[in-house]
Amino acid sequence: MKTLKIITVIMIGLLSACSRAPEPIQYGKDACTHCRMTIMDKRFAAEIVTAKGKVFKFDAAECMADFLKEKPEIATNENSIFLVSDFNHPGQFVDARKSFFLNDNSLTSPMGGNLAAFSSENSAKELQKDKSARIYNWGLLLKSR
Repeated sequence: MKTLKIITVIMIGLLSACSRAPEPIQYGKDACTHCRMTIMDKRFAAEIVTAKGKVFKFDAAECMADFLKEKPEIATNENSIFLVSDFNHPGQFVDARKSFFLNDNSLTSPMGGNLAAFSSENSAKELQKDKSARIYNWGLLLKSR
C-alpha cells in the first residue's frame, strides 16, 4: 500500500512537470524574466510557455521580444506558446503570433518601449496617435528588436 502511494505521488509529479499551460501572473509579486522588474501593469504583460512546459513571465512585450532574441531556440520552436495581454482588455492574453503591436510615443509601457499588443490591426490603428507610430505583426516585431 505504501509503495502504491509513493508511485502515485511520483506519477502526479511527473505529469504536472510536463504541463504546457500558461500560469496566471501574480501582478505586484511576479518578476519579469528579462529585466527583473515586478510585473504591475495588466495592459502590457506577456508570457511564454516553452515546448517543455517552462513558463517565462514578462512585464512588457518588448522584454519578451528581447528575451527571445537571446533565446532563438525558444523563438523558433513551433511548440512554444507566446502570449501577450491585449491592451484593450488588460489581463486577457492573446496569441502573440496573431497579434499586432503598436509602437507609439503616446503609450508608456513599463520598460519605456512604448509598445502595446492588440488582438486586431484595426484596434491598434484606432489607438495610433503619433503619425510616426509603427504597427508590427509578430514576425516584424521580432526582426525589429
